[in-house]
Amino acid sequence: MKRNRLFLIALSIVLFSVSTYAQREETVLGERGWGFSGIWGGYHHQYTSYGNSDEFNRGGFFGFEFGKSLNVGWGNYRVTDAFNWQGTENQRFNFKWNTFKLGYAFLPYKAIHPMVNFDFGRGKVTLAGAEDRVFVMQPSAGVEINVFRWFRLGLEGGYRFVNDIDIAAIQPDQIEGAYGQASLKFGFSWGRFHKRKTDKDYRRNDED
Repeated sequence: MKRNRLFLIALSIVLFSVSTYAQREETVLGERGWGFSGIWGGYHHQYTSYGNSDEFNRGGFFGFEFGKSLNVGWGNYRVTDAFNWQGTENQRFNFKWNTFKLGYAFLPYKAIHPMVNFDFGRGKVTLAGAEDRVFVMQPSAGVEINVFRWFRLGLEGGYRFVNDIDIAAIQPDQIEGAYGQASLKFGFSWGRFHKRKTDKDYRRNDED
């Protein structure tokens, strides 16, 4: 129940951030709309902990961009290398999961801009030959850097929630936890950005 409450709080913060910005940015639902505006894919690398071990996860993703800001797609993650659980011999641990991805970039025309992401999907935990299907949720927030028009670098932090784990030797809080993530994003975004008009812009138009 505690994990579910934390998840709902995190999801509410993400949704509130997006809706607040959409209301403030007059062109998001107006001139620009949510039209199909790009295709992106790439790789992500996570640094996190499982039990008493610090480990790396890695994976890939692919998705579609709408209105220059909203990203919808799919991804996958896995532990880079299986390892001995809690240092115990013959207790090899592995974990992989596939996700549906939602992301929102704020002021994406800026070279460095904030973003929020939410991943959720099914996964599989393996320990010493025993397997269990789980459900994974990952809210995160960070910044994205427009290195080139076709290449972006993402740096973010988040929290991994894992539900439905049913392996006796593993407690849920041993495979849940905070993580740092770097993403390499390749693709292309077409069309023009529509920046929000300021009071100065309106005054200039009136003078013209």
